[in-house]
Amino acid sequence: MAGLADSVRQTPENGKRPNIIEPWRKPLVVFTPKSLLRHPRCVSSLADLAEGRFEPVLDDGGANPTRIRRVVMVAGKLYYDLLKAREDQKKDDVALLRLEEFYPFPAAELTRALARYSPSAELVWAQEEPKNMGAWRFVREQFLDGPMRELRRVIGYVGREESASPASGSHKVHVAEQEAIVAEALRSAVETPLAVRQAAPATS
Repeated sequence: MAGLADSVRQTPENGKRPNIIEPWRKPLVVFTPKSLLRHPRCVSSLADLAEGRFEPVLDDGGANPTRIRRVVMVAGKLYYDLLKAREDQKKDDVALLRLEEFYPFPAAELTRALARYSPSAELVWAQEEPKNMGAWRFVREQFLDGPMRELRRVIGYVGREESASPASGSHKVHVAEQEAIVAEALRSAVETPLAVRQAAPATS
């Protein structure tokens, strides 16, 4: 058994579960942005906190599998941006599948979740980080020659292009990039090219 567990928790219930309930004890590394501590949709009921269990993969309970043409796998707070945009656009052909644990990789749970949707549905990984950062390469590896390879699924990427810096250094550029990522993930029309990073204008 591995010596630690890595995860990105997106609900309070999932955040507390593993190391409290599981029979094993190991170091738990949790990557959670502070913004989710006050996000109005990042909540769990008292019943969930008391009786629920940790779910390494959270499927899209609101999606109709027969209408889904694209499955977007995501982790972290980007999920809430995608959820809001999908609701605003009233899109019902995109499913949002949340990966709550990276290691050990939840291959069985992810396989079961993907089985709900047509094999012809496009499968993509969406992230906020540049392509050479974040979980993209690790997740892709699971589909290339890891435990997910038996599905023979091609996985696409939606996110920022490779960069030496994790941030643009400009709030205006960051917002434009974020909107482009959300639009591309949902296949919406967007004026700003995806992941176009420009230097912040000089100020006197």
